[in-house]
Amino acid sequence: MPLQINYAVKGKTYPPYAVTVERGKIKEFARAIGDLSPFYLDDQIGRASEWGDIIAPLTFPVTFRDEQADTGALLRDLGTDISRLLHGEQEFEHRKPIQPGQTYLCRARITDIYEKSGKTGPMAFVVRETTVTDSDNDIVCVMRQITVVRL
Repeated sequence: MPLQINYAVKGKTYPPYAVTVERGKIKEFARAIGDLSPFYLDDQIGRASEWGDIIAPLTFPVTFRDEQADTGALLRDLGTDISRLLHGEQEFEHRKPIQPGQTYLCRARITDIYEKSGKTGPMAFVVRETTVTDSDNDIVCVMRQITVVRL
């Protein structure tokens, strides 16, 4: 009998969490992904840029984590375990650059759950969206992640 997941979590909003971005973490992340842009690594070039400081690579928000909105919470809410999960896709919609020393507020919610059949059987696709805002409550970034659950 195939696994069933808890579809009632569609629309669930997780408690907001704050993330303060550290300069060293931006540089560490840029090196880890192999993007050596001086906009991410060189403080002098960052200060001379239109942003007035270095900026984070576009995929940097993937590092924004919180215990209440992490994969473990998603697993509990769906009623499944990690052995059934696959990384589907992710996308980042940026409106402002992410910069060091700034504290951002992240709000995660499950926006959709739908099923499809694959070569190995039925799968559920769980769409999680995290909106990142700055201290002015302006949207800086929206992350969308799709997690695939093998049913």
